[in-house]
Amino acid sequence: MDDSTYTLDRLEDLYAGLTEKSPSVLFVAPPIRFAYKKSDYLYLFYKNLLDNPDYSIKSVSTAGHLKLLFYRMFGKPCILHYHWISYSGVLSGFVFFYKLFCIWLYTLLGGKLVWTIHNKMPLDTRFEWINYKTRKWLAKKADRLHLECKTVVVDVSTFFNIHPKKIRVWPHPSYPPQLMPRAAAVEAINHRYDVNIKVQDRLFLIFGHISAYKQINKVCEIFTDEPIQKKLIIVGPVKKGQMKVYKNIRKYARQKENIILIPQFIKEECVPEFMNAADYLIFNYKEIFSSGGVPLAKSYNKPIILPQKGCLKELEGNNLTYFNNQQELKEIIMQC
Repeated sequence: MDDSTYTLDRLEDLYAGLTEKSPSVLFVAPPIRFAYKKSDYLYLFYKNLLDNPDYSIKSVSTAGHLKLLFYRMFGKPCILHYHWISYSGVLSGFVFFYKLFCIWLYTLLGGKLVWTIHNKMPLDTRFEWINYKTRKWLAKKADRLHLECKTVVVDVSTFFNIHPKKIRVWPHPSYPPQLMPRAAAVEAINHRYDVNIKVQDRLFLIFGHISAYKQINKVCEIFTDEPIQKKLIIVGPVKKGQMKVYKNIRKYARQKENIILIPQFIKEECVPEFMNAADYLIFNYKEIFSSGGVPLAKSYNKPIILPQKGCLKELEGNNLTYFNNQQELKEIIMQC
C-alpha cells in the first residue's frame, strides 16, 4: 500500500463512504470544548466541518454514549470518531468499561467507528496489559484508524496487528497565534505568577502537563550548570499520578534560581504570554507519536528543540533543532 493511498487531501475523506445518507451524523468523543476555540484540539480539528452542510457534528459525553445506541437501534446511520480513551485505575475503571461496552454494542448494531491513535499506548500508564488488550480490540473494531503522520503507519500496523488499508493520515491542526511584544509578555508573567524574569534573560520553556515521559528532570539537570541568565521555565499542571515527578522537579526549582516552576493550569487567554516571552521551547519526550505542544510552538514561529521521534521527525522548518540523546540536548542548550 503506497503512501498516497492513506494520505488524505481533505478531512472529509476520512469519513467518505462510511455512510450513504447526507448529512452524515458524526459523533465525537470526548466532547469538543467549544469554550476554548483557540486551544482545544478537537475544535480546531473539526473547525472546517462545523459549518459543512454534509455533516452534523455532535459531541458525546459519558452519559451521551447511550445516544449512540438509540441512533443505531432506530436504524439511523452515523459515524463515531473516538480520540482519547484509556484505563487509569479502579476508580475510573467502571466508566472506562461502560464506554467500551457502548462502543461494542454500537458496532454490533452496525455503527461505523473511526479511532484516532495519538500514541500506541497511553503515556506513563501503570496499566499496560489492560490498555494494550483494549486498544488492540478497539483497533480491530474500528472501520478506520486515523494517524497524524506516515512515519508511524508501519509501527501501528505491526503493534495492533491490523492491515494498513484501515489507516488514514491527517495532520495535527495548527493553533492561531496571538502575538504580543516580548517585554509585555515577560511583564505579564512576572505580575501574574509572582516570578522575577528579566527581559534580557534567555528563556527556555517547557509547557504542558508535568509527567514522567517528558523527562523534565533531565532538562533541569542540564540547567544546573547553566548561568543564571539562561532560565528554564516549567509551566503546566501536574498530571494525575505524577506527584513524585513533580516533587523532584520542585527540588531543582528550589535549589537553582534559573529554574522557575509554575505548576498550574494556564488559562487559554494566558497561553500567549508564555509563547511570546519564550526564546526557545524544549521537548524532551522519552517516547511520543504526536505532540500538541510542538504545533503550538510552531504557530508562534519559535525555535524548538525536540527529539527525532514519532511524527516529530516529519516536521519541517528552519527553527527546528533535533537531538538523538541527552548529551546532544545538553550541547544544544549550551550553544544557545
